[in-house]
Amino acid sequence: MVVVVAVLVVAAAVMAGFVWWPRSDQGSAGPTTSTTTSSSADVVDPPVQPAAAAVKPLSATAGRVPQPDKVAARLAGPLSNRALAQFSGIVEDAATGTVLWKRDQGTPVIPGSTLKLLTAAAVLTSMSPDTRLTTTVVSGSRPGDVVLVGGGDVTLSARQEGVGTVYDGAPTVADLAAQIKAKKVKVTRILTDTTYWSDDDLADGWLTDDITGTAAARQGYITRMQPLMVDGDRTDPADEDSPRTGAPAKTAAKALARALGVPDVPVVTGSQAAPDATVLAKVQSQPVSILLSQALLNSDNVLAEALGRTVALKRGAPTTFEGVEAAVVQALEDLKLDTVGLVMEDASGLSPGDQVSASLEADVMALAVSGRVPALGGMLAGLPVAGVSGTLGPDSGRFRSAASKAGAGWVRAKTGSLGVTYALTGYVPDVDGRMLVFSFNSLGVGGDQGRFAQDAVAAALRGCGCS
Repeated sequence: MVVVVAVLVVAAAVMAGFVWWPRSDQGSAGPTTSTTTSSSADVVDPPVQPAAAAVKPLSATAGRVPQPDKVAARLAGPLSNRALAQFSGIVEDAATGTVLWKRDQGTPVIPGSTLKLLTAAAVLTSMSPDTRLTTTVVSGSRPGDVVLVGGGDVTLSARQEGVGTVYDGAPTVADLAAQIKAKKVKVTRILTDTTYWSDDDLADGWLTDDITGTAAARQGYITRMQPLMVDGDRTDPADEDSPRTGAPAKTAAKALARALGVPDVPVVTGSQAAPDATVLAKVQSQPVSILLSQALLNSDNVLAEALGRTVALKRGAPTTFEGVEAAVVQALEDLKLDTVGLVMEDASGLSPGDQVSASLEADVMALAVSGRVPALGGMLAGLPVAGVSGTLGPDSGRFRSAASKAGAGWVRAKTGSLGVTYALTGYVPDVDGRMLVFSFNSLGVGGDQGRFAQDAVAAALRGCGCS
């Protein structure tokens, strides 16, 4: 599925002097080739504004209808910023779907983590938002054996009492252990069963450094996708960007052994529980609606991949990366969306082989914001709020400059960052009260300047009195 065009674009960026580095919009974006920085005088703390409440279904008469020529005039200034580099995008009126501004909007580009919006749409239209994922412990084939069976919940936590985890409300290994102890089972060996998903666990384009981090940046963004893991396979459960162990099922089994008070018992991976095995313990995840919000807010790649595989299962597709792609595409086409040119090497946007057009992402957002597909409204609560939360929160430095502060507290958007690609897809009410959706993508400028330039474009939409 790797797209030759994507590889050529990346190669051209490298040849032009840009740097390609391990990447994510969860944490630091890595080095930058830009020498331009904002002066401290340009940085403004975001005003304390109420983040837009949950969007209600819009009508075509809500607010005054923007005029495309006026929108274009409003955006002309921020769009002249060279930090936007090779820029594509689209702005739509959410209520009617009318295109208000566009540039190469149909050209598939590397989306980074804005791809998660497509996965989110598939999740919300493929299953009940109350769906939960179950982790089970069953009896083994010989006395003293227990089998830890993964059911796709990557949030299961090994945390101890008083120790935090990035997944609020997650089920715990300690709870599993307590149930086993209550049955007075003497455990002498722990086996793991990961057959709930296929063993296709690493996508094309994922790097070893994306799992373990590097000496310069001890950050992890993904792991081997197995349906059994604890804390997203983080070595530090409380750190969103913690390096991952790279051995999810084995790590989970060892956590269960410690919780049972038998840390030295053998652990055997690659087993399969008998269909009639006795259930000794089970715990369930939070509803997928909450898991999805967590995946979007903090751009959690592991959680997005797990939800993608849940979509595949619900739609009868294989739990391979190709199967997930087919299932998500089917979900989008069921919504009458144009998926021409869409390539999903993964469900999270971490692979540089992913290709998505700005039009497709904006159309998904418009369906959610307008209420035309009520189920899609479930993705809006998980979108970061400019200058306030998630990957657009205070630590990101986003929407703090004089050029972008007008968007703080108003813009809600999914971020994307992958090497020299930056993306932002979301919505914002203009000053006339009209809800606008947008999708922007920049290729060719590393570091914060590309992000900040996109912030200014989105903020200009907030200030638009363009009727």
